[in-house]
Amino acid sequence: LTPRLSRATVTGVNGFIPSHIADTLIKLGYTVCGSVRSLERGAWVGDIFTERYPKGKFEAVLVPDVNAEGACDKAIIGVQGIVHVAGDMTFGPDPNKVITPMVNGVRNLLQTAAKEKSVKRFVLTSSNRAALNPIPGKEVTVHAGLWNESAIEGAWRSPPYEADRVWDVYAAFKAQVEQEIWRFAKEEKPGFITNTVLPDFVVGPILHPKQPGSTGKWVMDFWRDPGHYEPLQNFIPQWFVDVEDTALLHISALTQEDVKNERLWGFGNTFNFNSWVGVFRKLNPKKPWPVDDPNQGHDLTKIDRSREVELLKRFGKDRWTNFYDSVRKTCLETPAAWPA
Repeated sequence: LTPRLSRATVTGVNGFIPSHIADTLIKLGYTVCGSVRSLERGAWVGDIFTERYPKGKFEAVLVPDVNAEGACDKAIIGVQGIVHVAGDMTFGPDPNKVITPMVNGVRNLLQTAAKEKSVKRFVLTSSNRAALNPIPGKEVTVHAGLWNESAIEGAWRSPPYEADRVWDVYAAFKAQVEQEIWRFAKEEKPGFITNTVLPDFVVGPILHPKQPGSTGKWVMDFWRDPGHYEPLQNFIPQWFVDVEDTALLHISALTQEDVKNERLWGFGNTFNFNSWVGVFRKLNPKKPWPVDDPNQGHDLTKIDRSREVELLKRFGKDRWTNFYDSVRKTCLETPAAWPA
């Protein structure tokens, strides 16, 4: 891929992570074709990119169901790279309604991409949960062959499909979709290179008031109302990654010649609830923030992140964005009108 001469498709472009991927690609000179389920809901994406980059190139393509056979045919015509981010975020407990359609859907997209001779790269947004569940206080070493087998087993256990399995289903869907693209790459041998990115808890600014914000929304809810702290207090201590660093990892997977058949890990640093409170106190000491929770644990996962840092350096960053800076950007750079 050569800047200013190439096109890339980003699926689900109005989402939190994909909007930042598209934003950075356009900034670097790429033409971006972004799929949206609804032109009305995705209209803000075109507005903001036109405002930010008057000479930039962005095209929105309607794809009501990204999992349908042939759904992305128009969205990938003439593109050299595909970044597949769109996924089922319903957190449903039935694996037959979440995992099966997503696996079939990525297979359909891969088959479509394999027929489009211009496609040279296929990048999937996976998740840390595809590899492991965060367990505070337990040392686990992350490596390229690690899969969340316990979540897959838990997701597919016998019904009833009750709410207590939603995280297993989510993790299993991420794992099994990623496994499908590696199977496809090995067995079908398409004419493109495949890479995946596995971000942990993503923090960073929300680009537009009409964007739901995903994990960025949890941060903003707490920032604007100190009484709204339970979602973050109850969230398992784990690793975080800045959304702009996450975008650069995807773009590395899409554009860097030597990044081939790799799983790139979006693990910036660890955090827990007390980490949030500590940053918020510094940003606005006048608000009545809750006290630290003495029962908060720490993520002891061990992971070699040198490859990812080396890739970030190619884009002018000498290190991961630290927790304070990432949270500060989330709170102070998210549009004042959010949420709409």
